[in-house]
Amino acid sequence: MNEGIKKVLEKLIEDYGLCILEDPDRLSQFLEARNPGESAANFRLTFALRYMIKSGWSVNSKISNKIENHFSSKLSEHLGFTQEEAEDVLLTLRHVIKEERAECGSEEEGSEDLVAKPGNLRRIAGGISNKPRTMWIRKKSFYNGIVLIAALLAIVVLFFQIGSERNPVGDEFRIAFFAPMKGSAAQSSHNQLRAAQLAVEQINKQGGVRGYKIKIVGYDLPNGTPEAEESIRKVMKDESILVMMTPASQEKARLMSKIADDISVPLVITASDLTLGAVMKGEKPHLYAFHIANDTDARAKMLAYFAVQGLSKKEIAFFYDADDETAAMLHESALRWVKVFGGKVAADVGARMKGNSDHRESMEEIVKSGADVLIIPGKQNDIRALFKSVRESGYKNTVLAEGYTESMTGGSDKTFADSWWVNEVSDLDPQIRSVMKDYRTLYNENCPPSDVESAILAYDGVRWVANALYSASGYRGEAIRHALLSTRNFPAAHATLTIDPRTHGPLYKAMAVVYCPNENGIFQRRVRTKNIE
Repeated sequence: MNEGIKKVLEKLIEDYGLCILEDPDRLSQFLEARNPGESAANFRLTFALRYMIKSGWSVNSKISNKIENHFSSKLSEHLGFTQEEAEDVLLTLRHVIKEERAECGSEEEGSEDLVAKPGNLRRIAGGISNKPRTMWIRKKSFYNGIVLIAALLAIVVLFFQIGSERNPVGDEFRIAFFAPMKGSAAQSSHNQLRAAQLAVEQINKQGGVRGYKIKIVGYDLPNGTPEAEESIRKVMKDESILVMMTPASQEKARLMSKIADDISVPLVITASDLTLGAVMKGEKPHLYAFHIANDTDARAKMLAYFAVQGLSKKEIAFFYDADDETAAMLHESALRWVKVFGGKVAADVGARMKGNSDHRESMEEIVKSGADVLIIPGKQNDIRALFKSVRESGYKNTVLAEGYTESMTGGSDKTFADSWWVNEVSDLDPQIRSVMKDYRTLYNENCPPSDVESAILAYDGVRWVANALYSASGYRGEAIRHALLSTRNFPAAHATLTIDPRTHGPLYKAMAVVYCPNENGIFQRRVRTKNIE
């Protein structure tokens, strides 16, 4: 150490006596105040003094060669000092202590009482092995106390977790159904909730699930994302709700998938227009989000498969709405699948389909391509007008589209003649008609054809949740999530459902095929794609 710290120590010893060295805490304060430029040296000195005093050294012991060698090795071994730093500290102490003797005790002069303090007790031969026998008892008691405290804390945490888990209330399994209950979409949302309630009525009539009845409660899903998130999280503070359902797609589906993961409550999305990315978190799906309908990639695969192998058409043309996100993603995916199944893209045209757009130039390109079949991906608002443009342009070959409903019939101009349709759900399917008959019996009115698909997906969504609740190992979100993920060959009304763990959506689920020989559609069958990735 340099001369500066030695001079400060000599001055402190002059002012406070040699006993200041036996009070490292006080000494540290003085050194920081009087020698602030050497904080590292100050720390090493006081750190070493604490260790030495605890080891039995006192200022009256001096620093002999033997003591210096002893503590030099101990400071290096136990405190991480370098050999130079240890020797430097000990030489500094040796320099300032010299031959002085200190009276640091508080005992009265002439007293013969032995006060137990560092420096005046004889070192025990053999070190720690010869310490009093009660030492291990104290140590053991200390460790036992720590173990007891840890056990008590674990019990408290366990009871807290049990108390905060979601559990059925009374004899009910509760499901929250989030959909826009106000505005232009309200009527469709109410029809879906009614279909879901129809499934609840049928399940409860058959005895419920494991002795519990199903209860579904509808909640409004606000249009704004911040408002929707606030509303959902507020509702889900109710610990009796075990599962969430929603027909929302895209942005709201992403939001609800994130919330589902945050609160560990399974979410079943019943939207039919759902892109794969809506429920994905990077390359993997959100843990607690599931969807019952085919995503855009599965739909595109079906369109390509049915055109190339179902209809045996090789020259394929595409006409799609370039402004619609779902149609654009369907188109991009279908291009790839056409090639996979052995077809060839003869024409590929994107156009704006909102308003009174003129598609004659686009249609001329498709006619000139000589395509065997024209695929129109996505569900168009004015599909009849689009078909008229196709036929008026001179294209006479087969057209393959999506979303045919019974309400589209009635024209006398045979606009839809020689067209094929691929639907997630068809209201012409006899099994779907049976469910809609039960709907009419319960509510004394028909479900509008335009809402049949979404209503059936909500109906089957409840039945799927009930099946998961029946097979789940418990009522926690994790148990129900595993049951949904393990779904194999579940007989839904619209198709047999098996869940793909890679997407949390259907695996090779069949879709309904409708053919219009003239104008009216005729349900053909349900078709599954080949197991090709």
